[in-house]
Amino acid sequence: MKKHIRLFLIVFLLLTLSACDIRGLFGQFGDGQARTFYETLDLDTPEVAVKTFTRAFQREDFMSVYLILATRTQFIIHQQINLMMYDQWFDTAYIEEIFEDVTVFSEGIGKAEHIDSGWYLFDQVMLAAKEHAALLIDLSGEVKIIDSYASEDIGDLEAVDVVATIEGIDGDVVFRMVQAPSGRWRVYQVIVEGGDEEMIPWAVPHEDD
Repeated sequence: MKKHIRLFLIVFLLLTLSACDIRGLFGQFGDGQARTFYETLDLDTPEVAVKTFTRAFQREDFMSVYLILATRTQFIIHQQINLMMYDQWFDTAYIEEIFEDVTVFSEGIGKAEHIDSGWYLFDQVMLAAKEHAALLIDLSGEVKIIDSYASEDIGDLEAVDVVATIEGIDGDVVFRMVQAPSGRWRVYQVIVEGGDEEMIPWAVPHEDD
């Protein structure tokens, strides 16, 4: 009798553990919950994605800002890092102050919290640029979306321009949006009035314009 009880308890324990494993592997998909942090970001439409993007910017969460940028934009950012083209990110008149605040530059890679050369460096540099008022485009003000319409394709991707007004920025601000393979909307580029659309991700006018 005791053997049967022990056997029953062992089988019950194995079934319980198996159920836990199955829930761990598949439960989040089954009940609609996000599996990763990226999946928690609301990017269902171009307009909603712009709101998610600007809210992240407003709370200085530049990691989320990076994750919402289009894949092509992220690739360009990696190229800019390799070529040290930081004039595409911030006003380089403040480069010494900004680099002093970024651990990777001031203390070396061994002192950095992460060694990723994409989102982490982007987050740290953008945060330092914000603190030194050196951002090319500051999206911290109140955002009001006023229009959206189809734009020219970007390579093989259809694009949508979401037009907004942002407190502290003169004129309209255009968020050029593209769809990821998942169908989620991402920010390819942010363009202010008169901005050079060859600049990625922040299209601003040249100083001599």
